[in-house]
Amino acid sequence: MKKMADQIRYGAGGLPYVGPGGTSAPAPEPVVEETPEEPEVTVTVIEDDTPLTDEEVVTKAKGNGK
Repeated sequence: MKKMADQIRYGAGGLPYVGPGGTSAPAPEPVVEETPEEPEVTVTVIEDDTPLTDEEVVTKAKGNGK
């Protein structure tokens, strides 16, 4: 294994050079990912069984006019 000072590095323009080794980068801190709590969802369906007049049925059957 080569030492840092003996490594061939490539500078500007791709020219190789042997230069002094630098200090290595510090180790990254571990990232702690928090999993968000899933909210509790309650769904209720309420059916409307009220009787409609003939006029109301025609109005609902037409839709919103588009």
